[in-house]
Amino acid sequence: MAEHNQYVLGSAYRTLRLLLAFGAPPHRFGLAELTTATGFEKNQAYRSLKTLEAAGFLRQADDGRFALTRAVHLLSAAVANEREPSLVVAAAPHLDALAAATGESVHLAALVGDQTVVLDKRESPHKVRLASVVIGQSVPLHAGAVPKAVLAFVDDDLRERVLRDLARLPRYAEGTELDADRLRVELAATRGRGFSISDGDFDGAARGVGAPIYAMGGVVAGGVSVGGPSFRVSLADLERFGALVVRSARAISAALGHAA
Repeated sequence: MAEHNQYVLGSAYRTLRLLLAFGAPPHRFGLAELTTATGFEKNQAYRSLKTLEAAGFLRQADDGRFALTRAVHLLSAAVANEREPSLVVAAAPHLDALAAATGESVHLAALVGDQTVVLDKRESPHKVRLASVVIGQSVPLHAGAVPKAVLAFVDDDLRERVLRDLARLPRYAEGTELDADRLRVELAATRGRGFSISDGDFDGAARGVGAPIYAMGGVVAGGVSVGGPSFRVSLADLERFGALVVRSARAISAALGHAA
């Protein structure tokens, strides 16, 4: 068997096997159902479930069953045909244009479970710019331009789940909002204007704006942001950047097949 190959990590092989089990109906399983479906021991299956949950591929619903997250879209995008470009490919020219129009740092992130994961970026040409964000870095949805743009426009269930857990999430800076009622008001304002504003809530010395990106079918796939140091990016700049980031997000969404 493959798992006995000297080059195959047995625990990783079993975890991926368990992930594939979610491809069969009803696509939501409890621990007992998975042990029956896979033949794995209960403890083995549980460790695999928690590993996949920690990596963002599974989430546990209120009924205790596990279900796939949107992380699987990142993998499916890699094998999509040319008419269905991946988020990174679809966004690339628009990230370039947004960076050129603003002269500030631009970030692209995907929604994975209840976090955003940075997929691509464009650095500002200025010597002083936003602290470098690592591609692959994951960030909760309560702070930062892209995370808050995503949180404002996702389905109500996910948004309320994040707001319920707000007190457990990290305070990145003095401006990080950890009061659910106040953040709920801010998210409503974000939906009204079409873009989020991050003003010292993720990086205390930075300002930026973000807008959601939609995949085919109207599902929020991620977001795009632009921002820079607070001393250079004024509140007036945020209004101009907001219009630009919304335009970029709409163009990327259209490239992904979303009909506005």
